[in-house]
Amino acid sequence: MTLVLAGVLLSLQAQVPYPSQPPRDPARRPTEATGTGVIRGRVVSAETGAAIRRATVNLSFAAPRPARGPAPEVARGAQPGAFLRPRQTTTDSQGAFEFKNLPPGSYHIYASPGQFGAQYVAMTYGARRSTFDPGLAIELTSGQVFDKATIALPRGAVIVGRVTDEAGEPLARVQVYGLWFPPGSTRGQRNSGGTSTDDLGQYRLYGLQPGEYAVVAEARNPMFTPSNMEVQQDSEEARLGFMTTYYPGTAEETGAQHVRAASGAETTGVDIRLVQGRLLRISGMVIDSQGRPLTRANGQLARRLKGSLGTTNFPFGTDEQGRFDMRNIPPGNYRLTVRQNPPNYSFNGSDTNDPGELANEPLSLIGTDLEGLVIVTSPGVTVHGQVVFEPAPPSTPVQLRIGAVAGDPEIVGVTPPTSIVESDLTFTIKGLFGEYLLRTGAPGVILKSVSVAGEDITDVPRRFKAQDRITIVLTTRASTLEGSVTDDKGAPATEAGILMFPEDKASWRGNAVRVRRGGPDPNGHYTMNGLQPGRYFVIAIPRERMNLPGQDMDASYFEALVKDATTVLIGEDEQRTVDLRVAGGGL
Repeated sequence: MTLVLAGVLLSLQAQVPYPSQPPRDPARRPTEATGTGVIRGRVVSAETGAAIRRATVNLSFAAPRPARGPAPEVARGAQPGAFLRPRQTTTDSQGAFEFKNLPPGSYHIYASPGQFGAQYVAMTYGARRSTFDPGLAIELTSGQVFDKATIALPRGAVIVGRVTDEAGEPLARVQVYGLWFPPGSTRGQRNSGGTSTDDLGQYRLYGLQPGEYAVVAEARNPMFTPSNMEVQQDSEEARLGFMTTYYPGTAEETGAQHVRAASGAETTGVDIRLVQGRLLRISGMVIDSQGRPLTRANGQLARRLKGSLGTTNFPFGTDEQGRFDMRNIPPGNYRLTVRQNPPNYSFNGSDTNDPGELANEPLSLIGTDLEGLVIVTSPGVTVHGQVVFEPAPPSTPVQLRIGAVAGDPEIVGVTPPTSIVESDLTFTIKGLFGEYLLRTGAPGVILKSVSVAGEDITDVPRRFKAQDRITIVLTTRASTLEGSVTDDKGAPATEAGILMFPEDKASWRGNAVRVRRGGPDPNGHYTMNGLQPGRYFVIAIPRERMNLPGQDMDASYFEALVKDATTVLIGEDEQRTVDLRVAGGGL
């Protein structure tokens, strides 16, 4: 569950990030909010109600939107610019947890079973169905004690099967993992570390998010030849090996048969017969932009699949002459990444740090070896920009960091660069490779636009050029949309999910800033804060149809919702009320 749980936890943070490192100018340090509020609760088994001890509980905070009238409790603890670092604790022998000294605001609580409780699936407070259920926020007032935060963790799904060769003989030490297909996504995502087969060829994937899976088996073949040994591979028989194979027994991703896994249940008989094929070789050398061999550099070869993310990676390194040699690689489309960082480099966005050079090249390995490759690294693109506040900067100092987000979900092995915004509101980002989106924010302000030469690129990935001058506009004048959500009988629909997305199809992507998700409170009332002006679609749907922020969502996902959605025009610094009925007639 590693990738999925991390994605959920990030999605529960405030809409804008808090500073991850102390600002270089102490006078610009934002105020950390404090208070007298308390949240208590328990983590229990959804099946039996028994306490789950040693569970990990995470709390995230969003300061309330400044009220238009007097709001003394906000002024005391959660003024614009204030923040509260996410907190974490562990449940005791009774499954109990507690967070103290909390300021007024909106809180999400997220519980995972801990290192040794893999039979359970992590959940958010108020969630009813699964990990991707956004759950409910706890609205805490000044001095309030909220002591009913019970989180029930369901048992995860289990997939069991056996891996054999073409003769039906069991294969041991084969890696098996699942590719999970979230609601609304056409891409499978690897959401677990997987497991290895035993001496009988048996495997067991457990603690899985319920849903639809493609199950994958990989028998890793030796990749490298020792420097003191020459291996002859002239015969076709010597080049045969096991391919990456999808259940029930195909090397083609499009031929994979999906498996439905249910919470707390075992799906058995998912047996995979590995496919054999001709394995190939990739060799060459890596040089930097000055033509010098890149010695003792590390890299990886990541397989690119049309419908899946986070799959096979083959690590490699260069020798003293900058050469590399990889053998026994299954045919396919790959992306080769090599980075060599200067000594003592750190990704903290400082202008004094050189991000080094990188190569990130697509390779097609189909039918024949790729030998004698010359991979050339480059320092990437350096761009400069300016942050502008509308109508004016917040009265409380804020620390801003500009972050780059890869526009291509297939780009792996590349850490996106960041930059700290200077006191004059300028910034410099170094080491941009490929297409990126730029993001920033701070408590009390929202990202309004990112533009280059007057062109709005807020939600459009761009391959930046050195001459680009970027303008990032932030505003404190955010709008709010709220209303009630009912089912087909007119009753409050507390288990619905709310999705808001712009009419502009260019922003129909999962990581667009104008795509917003939420849910109603226990009374069926929803609130969407921090909105930019514009024309939107808003719809209430069953939570199982919701997707996580950052997960792949193509245009077809949004297109399918348009016919049932309500159109709303949001002005600047406006409060709108729109009541919704769950699409499809209920939950």
